[in-house]
Amino acid sequence: MPKIVDHARRREEIARLTVQVIQSGGIDAATIRSIARRGGFSSGVLTHYFTNKDELIAFAFRWLAERSFADLNRLLKAAAPGAERLRAALEFMVPKAGASTGVAVWVTLWERSLRNPRLAREHSAYYRRWRACVRRLVGELVQRGEALPGLKVADATELLVSAADGLFIAAAFEPQRFSHARRRALLRALVGTVARAPGPIR
Repeated sequence: MPKIVDHARRREEIARLTVQVIQSGGIDAATIRSIARRGGFSSGVLTHYFTNKDELIAFAFRWLAERSFADLNRLLKAAAPGAERLRAALEFMVPKAGASTGVAVWVTLWERSLRNPRLAREHSAYYRRWRACVRRLVGELVQRGEALPGLKVADATELLVSAADGLFIAAAFEPQRFSHARRRALLRALVGTVARAPGPIR
């Protein structure tokens, strides 16, 4: 009797393996052969699902983004509305050292997106979703009367997203300057640029 294969689960497994290979050896190391070797199966298994490396890496990027947003949404549901929820979102996007998916993976995917149209589309989709999340949280501040007077939601969104990215990169390259407590304090101050009272750090 032929073995029944859960194709959706197999594609997710391949995406996870791809991220692991990128994290350990960079995107150039993420070949069909190396990913298959890590998973303990033949290259033919990968080529059954993906026609080439670009398609495979784009899918892995999408899988990683979906997993990140699922985790973020669970976190936001548990956070109190207003400034605390906004701060929780920013802290999630600037994780503490030792997070399961390292900065090298994200930076590598960002860099490759500059030259790869397929990855560029995935990158744009990711940032549209992230900006929409921040925009919604800033809008919540306005609705609750917690935003600073005259705040422009669109401008505040762009500044928050850009600042969080900057801290993410700075902390990755100089972790000794940005302890977990320091990053949280800076993100709290960042929320304070748009909210009346960001609230205590928990």
